[in-house]
Order: sequence, then structure tokens, then C-alpha cells
Amino acid sequence: MLTSKRKAHLIIFTAFILGVAVGASGQYLMFHQAPTRPASTATGIADELTRILTLNQSQRLQVIQILGECQKQNQDLKDQTRPQFNAIRENARNRVRALLTTEQLALYNQWLNDLDAKREKKALEEGKQTSK
Repeated sequence: MLTSKRKAHLIIFTAFILGVAVGASGQYLMFHQAPTRPASTATGIADELTRILTLNQSQRLQVIQILGECQKQNQDLKDQTRPQFNAIRENARNRVRALLTTEQLALYNQWLNDLDAKREKKALEEGKQTSK
């Protein structure tokens, strides 16, 4: 039979592993779920609305202008809040790092590097789409 101290260690270790698994699964789902609607450019949306609503050329150009302004405002808001999100993310990462052994820390840092590279690639791809 396990001693009380060993049981406590086992419970803590199990809780840690479950926490990592749930957190990793949540991040995976957040970043790998297909959006309900693919990201579109203002021109693409205007083209679709022109087809559906039979917009005239003046209306189409105004829709493009409105959507372009909206996209710019959304990007400005993201740029303003990004440092806050980054600070929260870095705080969580540092807290997890404090729990890890030297071997685990190396693996965790590699995992983070891979995750950040994927995030950066996705941001670049989205940036290319919105600049069309």
C-alpha cells in the first residue's frame, strides 16, 4: 500500500498532468478549429453582396470603403490590446516554468517555440489576406 506522503505526491502529479493536458487541448482547439466563415477581404465581401443584393457600382464602392474602415479599426484595437494579452500569456508561461524540472523545461520551451512559430505564421497569413 502507498504511504500518505506518496499518495499526496501522486495526487499532485496527476493534477499537474491533467492540467497540462486540458490546457494543451484547449489551446489546440482554439488555434486549430476552422473558422465558421473564412477570413475575407472587403472586396470579396462586397463582391458577394453585389451578387446577392445586386448592388450598383456606387453602392459596391461604398461597401468596400465601409468594410475597409471597419477592418482598420479592428486591427487598431488588436494592436492596442496585444501587449496585454502577451503579458498574460508570458505570466502563465513563467508560472508553468517554475513547476518544471530542467528536462521538462527544455521540452516545454521547445513546445512554446513551436507554438509561437505557428501563431506567427498564422498572423502573417491573415495579414496577407487582409491587405488584398
